[in-house]
Amino acid sequence: MILIIAEKPNVARKIAGALAEGRPVKKSLFGVPYYEFFRDGKKLIVAPAVGHLYGLAPKQDFFGYPIFDIEWVPVYIAEKGKEYAKDYIKLLSVLAKRVKGFVVACDYDTEGEVIGYTALKYACGVDPGIAKRMKFSALTKRDLVKAWHNLEPTINFGMANAGIARHVLDWYWGVNLSRALTHAIKRASGKWIVLSTGRVQGPTLKFLVEREREIQNFVPKPYWVIKLIFEKNGQKFIANYEKDKVWDENEARRIVLEAKKGPVRVAGIDVKRQKRNPPVPFDLGTLQREAYSAFGFSPKKTLDLAQNLYEKGFSSYPRTESQKLPKNLNFRYIIQSLAKMPQYRPYAHILLGMPELKPVEGKKEDPAHPAIYPTGEVPRPGDLTKDEEKLYDMIVRRFLALFMEPAVRESVKVTIRAGPHNFILSGGRTVKEGWLAVYGKYVKFEEVTLPTFLVGEKVRVLQIKREKKKTKPPARYSPAAVIKKMEDLGLGTKATRAQILETLYQRGYIEGKKSIKVTPLGMKVIETLEKYVPEIISVELTREFEKKMELIMQGKLTKEEVIEEAKQKLIKILEEFKKKELEIGLELAKIVIGEDKVEKPLVVGKCPKCGGDLIVKYNKKTGKRFIGCSNWPKCDVTYPILQRGEIIPTGRTCCNGAPVVIVKDGKEKRVICLDMNCKEW
Repeated sequence: MILIIAEKPNVARKIAGALAEGRPVKKSLFGVPYYEFFRDGKKLIVAPAVGHLYGLAPKQDFFGYPIFDIEWVPVYIAEKGKEYAKDYIKLLSVLAKRVKGFVVACDYDTEGEVIGYTALKYACGVDPGIAKRMKFSALTKRDLVKAWHNLEPTINFGMANAGIARHVLDWYWGVNLSRALTHAIKRASGKWIVLSTGRVQGPTLKFLVEREREIQNFVPKPYWVIKLIFEKNGQKFIANYEKDKVWDENEARRIVLEAKKGPVRVAGIDVKRQKRNPPVPFDLGTLQREAYSAFGFSPKKTLDLAQNLYEKGFSSYPRTESQKLPKNLNFRYIIQSLAKMPQYRPYAHILLGMPELKPVEGKKEDPAHPAIYPTGEVPRPGDLTKDEEKLYDMIVRRFLALFMEPAVRESVKVTIRAGPHNFILSGGRTVKEGWLAVYGKYVKFEEVTLPTFLVGEKVRVLQIKREKKKTKPPARYSPAAVIKKMEDLGLGTKATRAQILETLYQRGYIEGKKSIKVTPLGMKVIETLEKYVPEIISVELTREFEKKMELIMQGKLTKEEVIEEAKQKLIKILEEFKKKELEIGLELAKIVIGEDKVEKPLVVGKCPKCGGDLIVKYNKKTGKRFIGCSNWPKCDVTYPILQRGEIIPTGRTCCNGAPVVIVKDGKEKRVICLDMNCKEW
């Protein structure tokens, strides 16, 4: 008997339905469904995970930083709200004892490999090296049967190790840096206020802040545009001066006066025809940008919808960077299936009449998955939500466009000479639709058809005028543009970028769904980290570790090497942070709590135990004040103090290094040693 582990319950159902000879038997244990059936004389069980069943957590309760002693634990222990995963772990544990073989059939990427690896090791209690691997990019019967007949001998340990390293690095960075920020505010203000940053989150926020600063520091500069308005065949046309911007008003005034003197004639006509090849197949980033442009979908929403389409069997796996389709994909079969839908039938019939179906390709490749394509499975009424229908339509039309002829665009440039100056009238039109016939609804080409002009003909001028304008600041990033920028900078992965952007929204660092603005909190976090510990938000450092995780995947580095290097790097960063913890806390507390409410803690002396600052603190429950070490909880030195009066440090010490202070209450002054057992004061 063989246990096949799927990533989610609905994928388990798809796999069982595809591989079963006959109908699979649906069973349930602990309320979790699984499937039993026969294939090629073997009894198979397909059981689901529910995404990640295991997560990272500290081995001991410790609320300080740094912390590196972590382990894999059930996800319901590592994270709140994941109790539902408990029954899936119990199911796999029970089924593992009944079988002799294991096959991982999770999504074929680093996250899927980590899900499979941890499920085998911890839930099933077996060596992950004994399991075989189903590799597929679509959940159709033909793809799943093919994957079953071509099982890989082991899971992809390169991907698994890279995925594990990423989880550990993200935990190290995210938890330690977030704790550092929180402790800094606590030290400065006495209040527990959670702030967070992360390995990719920080550098992403940094480039958003850089754009915000460009906008804030932008000084508008005046310039002038000059327009020639004329009439032909009863229509008005506007020709623009050959220089886009004239920076001097006097020069602009002179050009207008000289142009008005004329004569005004057509000086030249330039007509060009250009082939526009079909767009390349969708990788995830391009799909996210196109869906944002067409429908306003956020990158995360597009990924979620594309994942739904994949799990329902209507499109291929979405988390891909490839712009190439598989060479062995049966294009004709898919197009014949798409022809069953009336909205695609005319274009499908054109393609089916071609002697050869050869799609255009992009440059980008992905070793795990091809570009996104429709599988040929035809949705029935009610199978898709409205938003899924929109994205499916875009994927189908893009796929059909790949095989179609180039479009031909004609551009016309008419040069009008007014006195010694040239003005340009531009037009453009589509003279051959080609692939635009099917995908044109998602492409914006301006159609401006001009009348016929002759060189030398006089122009009937209505007006020549100058208009004053001002330069505009750079535009804020849209969500889709952030994903593109992250991709260009090598921040995050195709699977994580959308979630990182969502996290910045959730943390209150950014706002605005179409035009992203950094909030005062986001600005202050980056400003403070740049000032005191810039490496925390270093794009270069983050990109360096992204490259090293690629090398783990290729087997050129071990996960242990990269994790240890990251740990040592982080230790140095956090040592630097600790030196400036109070200053960082004071800066951040101003924006988090309010500048008028932040007071620098009174330092009465140095801690005799650890050398930290002894500061005035307040008990959270009683509100009473006391003297405590700034390095709490690592150092537990505390002293009681009188509840009334102004505390004045003297710089002197007494018993066991305890500071001597003055407590002034009205006219009365008391000089006391903080050590309660002192007999001298």
